[in-house]
Amino acid sequence: MIALTAPASPLGAIADWLVPIVAIETDFIYKPSSSRYAMMMVLDLLVTELAVKQADRSRELLRRMKHALDAHHGGERQPLGD
Repeated sequence: MIALTAPASPLGAIADWLVPIVAIETDFIYKPSSSRYAMMMVLDLLVTELAVKQADRSRELLRRMKHALDAHHGGERQPLGD
């Protein structure tokens, strides 16, 4: 189990692999939490690394996903993930 959490958390204590995320939160309710951005960045890095390491298996799937997203946006090319 891979856990993206605070280093001293109960979840981190039982994880096989811990990706420690330490974020300072604020009470400003209109701003997404910094921990959310940190977790999204770490997940993007992990998934990108996995795709690169398994390029033969992931290339066609990613190509089809990109074309489906382009079709959904009316044929307009946009950055993957937007």
